[in-house]
Amino acid sequence: MDYTINNYRAKKIDGKYFVTTDHGSFCVLDDDEFRKLKQNNIKDDLRRKLEEREIVLTNNNISEAIRLQKNRDNFLFRGTSLHIIVTTLRCNMNCIYCHASSKNENESKYDMDLDTAKKTVDFIFQTTSDNITIEFQGGEPLLNWNIIKYITKYAKEKNKILKKRLNLTLVTNFTTMDREKMQFIINEGICVCTSLDGPKELHDQNRKYKSESNYESVIYWIREFKKEYEKIDSRNEINALVTITKASLKFPREIVDEYVKNKLKIIHLRFLNNLGYAHKLWNEIGYTSDQFITFWKEAVEYISDLNKNGIKIEERMVQIMIQKISSEFDPNFLDLRSPCGAAIGQLTYNYDGNIYTCDEGRMIGEDLFKLGNVKTDTYKDIVTCDKACAVINASLNDQYYCDNCVYKPYCGVCPVCNYAEQGNIIGKICQTERCKIYFEQFNWLVKEKYINSRT
Repeated sequence: MDYTINNYRAKKIDGKYFVTTDHGSFCVLDDDEFRKLKQNNIKDDLRRKLEEREIVLTNNNISEAIRLQKNRDNFLFRGTSLHIIVTTLRCNMNCIYCHASSKNENESKYDMDLDTAKKTVDFIFQTTSDNITIEFQGGEPLLNWNIIKYITKYAKEKNKILKKRLNLTLVTNFTTMDREKMQFIINEGICVCTSLDGPKELHDQNRKYKSESNYESVIYWIREFKKEYEKIDSRNEINALVTITKASLKFPREIVDEYVKNKLKIIHLRFLNNLGYAHKLWNEIGYTSDQFITFWKEAVEYISDLNKNGIKIEERMVQIMIQKISSEFDPNFLDLRSPCGAAIGQLTYNYDGNIYTCDEGRMIGEDLFKLGNVKTDTYKDIVTCDKACAVINASLNDQYYCDNCVYKPYCGVCPVCNYAEQGNIIGKICQTERCKIYFEQFNWLVKEKYINSRT
């Protein structure tokens, strides 16, 4: 026998077997083919089929299997690339699910000062990554506008010497946007993302703004940014995020239609995390994994129908999962990889300079995921400290349940969500709502794209 059967996992879906390897290759087998694989009775066409996907290893494909494994895990050797700066914890809205546990807009003590901003940028540029994305978050980051301008200018000046690939992004509710800010953002090439939770009534129910509506402001500035981008023939796109609450579950099509109406090409139907204010109100605004999946399936099937009729919009999680399954390179979506993005993929810098493993790590209301401070620690200190290593280790999907799952090569674990849901960074994964949701999303995608399309 001149071949070895590679380590594989399999799941039967609609009468076919979806088979995956550790390095992410997959194959769809019928009953007879899978039986022969199990019995090690592999010949002729079946052998060629399995050899092509490295499910059996030979002298002809062992180097390819190694290359694919190296490419899939290449993010492990890059260094931290995403750096989230909380310019202020203040916010002028009162979103019912606020993960950041924002503070009142008048409490200026929660603003990042100039010295902390400078030290934060200096810290960020210590990363070993050739790519740096600085993302401004809050609170509402525009409430500390001068710090955004300072960081933008200082980071670009610093990068003239270090010559990294620098990207800047801003997450804003648009309530304090004006022409001057918009022009600065466009001139400096800052990518913009806002929140749009659906039609007006639903958006304003989820995202409360004083006694006014936030919806009109969001729609107005989405359209204004689009107009400006079109004038300068920019490839930049205004992006929006939707967070699904219990109230959203009744409106899968209406939410998609809102994005189509405003010419937004991507919609990310994000399930609610049990963090921040959402944790306190979970019984009122939360839901089960089954309820979310019912909503999500209707929405993505509706999107598929729209695409068939020439209306272009894509669901981001579908895009990510297709890329994870079909590409030899991981798309580096930090929430869905092993190890996850904590510390080695992203770091979050609070207004006071405190450094957290990730954006979610700052949201649990305690310092469990705090790694240090930009004023006292170096990048090397932070990413090699015991706490960072412990969190990274807890994010590996090598526990028994994950190791037997066909989607292991494409999935990941979140220690912060485990802690929020179960009180332990090493969770009982099969019991978490997060696992149940991702599992069913993968099931739907594999069935629709890789099983039924091949029958």
